[in-house]
Amino acid sequence: MNGRRMAFAGVSVAICLCTSAALAAVDPALLKARQKFFGIENVDVNTGAVKKDKVITSWLTNTTYLVSIMGNVILLDSYISRPELPTTPIDRRYAPFLPQDLVDAKPVAIFLGHGHGDHAHNGAYIAKWTGATIYASPETCFSMQADVTRMFNDPNLINGGAKIVPDGDPVNCVGVVPAGSRPGQWNEGPNAGLFKSSATKISTPLDFGVCVLAFKHIHSGTAPVDASFPHATLSDLGDPRYSGRTITTPTPAVTYPAMYPTLTSFTPGATPVPGQINTNTGGATPPGGNNGGAIVIFYEFIVKYGPYFTLAWVNSSGPAKEGIGTDPGLVSLAQYTNPATPAATLDLARNIGQGQWALMDTLPNVDVLNGSIVSLGASNNQARDIISVIQHLKPKVYVPGHITDVAQKGSGIYHMIAWRETALNMGFPQSEWPEFRLLLDPIDFAVPQVYSIFDQRWANPEKAARVAQFCN
Repeated sequence: MNGRRMAFAGVSVAICLCTSAALAAVDPALLKARQKFFGIENVDVNTGAVKKDKVITSWLTNTTYLVSIMGNVILLDSYISRPELPTTPIDRRYAPFLPQDLVDAKPVAIFLGHGHGDHAHNGAYIAKWTGATIYASPETCFSMQADVTRMFNDPNLINGGAKIVPDGDPVNCVGVVPAGSRPGQWNEGPNAGLFKSSATKISTPLDFGVCVLAFKHIHSGTAPVDASFPHATLSDLGDPRYSGRTITTPTPAVTYPAMYPTLTSFTPGATPVPGQINTNTGGATPPGGNNGGAIVIFYEFIVKYGPYFTLAWVNSSGPAKEGIGTDPGLVSLAQYTNPATPAATLDLARNIGQGQWALMDTLPNVDVLNGSIVSLGASNNQARDIISVIQHLKPKVYVPGHITDVAQKGSGIYHMIAWRETALNMGFPQSEWPEFRLLLDPIDFAVPQVYSIFDQRWANPEKAARVAQFCN
C-alpha cells in the first residue's frame, strides 16, 4: 500500500468513526432510501453510511442523479419525470420514487445545472426538509426563494392544511457564478483583458476530500445546419409499449396493455386529491433580470487523492461554435443569420464559445462525464454540440442523459445511434470515443453505477498538476 493510500485510509477511519457516532441510531427512512438508490451492498446497515472508497451515481430520470462521492450524498438536479402517487399492491409507476424519497436520502448539497422545471423542480422543497445547500446561478437562487414563499403560503387543504415546507425562511442557495456574467466569464471579471474563460473553485460540504469546480456553460439551442459534416436522420421515437398498443394486422386485432400507464400525478391538477403536493419551481424572475431558466452551470467533482477520480456533470450543451444563446455576449439565431448584425458582435459570441472549449482543454482530466445527449437544435445538428464537448473533455466514460424529457421516453437507443453516426461524420475516430454507457428508461432508474476511486483506470500523468492548478 502506498503512502497516499495509507494516509487516506487513516482519514477514512476517522470519518467512519465520526459518521458512525452521528448515525448510531440510524433513521429507518434514511437507510431504506440510501439502499434503494445506492444498493444494499454499498450502504452500512447499522449507520446508513455509504462506502467512502466509491463514487456511486444513481439516475433518477432526465439529468437528475443522486450521487455518493466518498460517502457524501449529493443531488445533481432535483427533477423527477412523471412523478405519480404509488399504487398497491404492485407499484406500477414509471418512476418509482417521489421527492420524499430524496428527502429521506439526506443529501448535504443540491447542485442545479439550470433553472428550467425539468431540472429544478423539487429543489427548494428538498432543501427545506434536509437543510441541504443549493448551488446554482444567482438567478436560479432567486427562483428557489420564491418557491419557498409559495409553498409555505399554500393552504394545502387537500392534505389537511399541513405545511408543505417547515417554515418560510430562505433556503441556503449559493450563486456559483456572477449574476449577468458571460459563459466562463469570458474576458470579464477576473478574466478582463485576458480573452479567456475560467472555472471557479467553490466551497461545499465536500471540501474535505473533494474539489468542486464550476463555470457558466452555453445552453442547448438551434444553430443553422452545420455544413462541415454530412447529416443522418435522428429518429426521436418513443416506445409505444409504454402507453399500450393495439395491433390490427393480422386479424384478429390484439390489444397489448400499457407497460407504464398514466397514473395519478403527484402534482395537483384542477381537482386535487390527497397525497398531491405542488413542489415545482415557478421560475420567478428578479426585477430587471433573468429567471435562470437557461443559465447552465458545468460542474466538475475531483477526488483530492490519487489517481484523482473526476466526475463532470452538465445537463445541457449548446452551439458554442456559433456562440448562439441567451447569455450576455451571445447572439440569437436571428442575429446570427442577419447580414446586418455587426461583425464584432458575431466575433464576440464565437470567441465566448471558443473560450468555453479552451477552458475544457485545461481542466483536470475527466474520467466520467454525465452529460446531456439531447439538444433543442438536434433537428439541425443532432448531437454535434455534446460531441464537441466530449472531444475537448476527453472523458473515459460518457453517460448520456436528458432522454426522458424533450426526447421521447424510451428513445434512448435511437439517440445513441444518432450520436455514433454524427461522431463518425464529424471525423471523430471511434478509437477516441469514451465508453458509451447508455442507461435506458425506466429500467435503469435508481440502478447504482459504481466507480472505485482508487482504480488505476483513472490514472493520468497530467492530472496532478491540473488538480494543483485548480484546487489548491
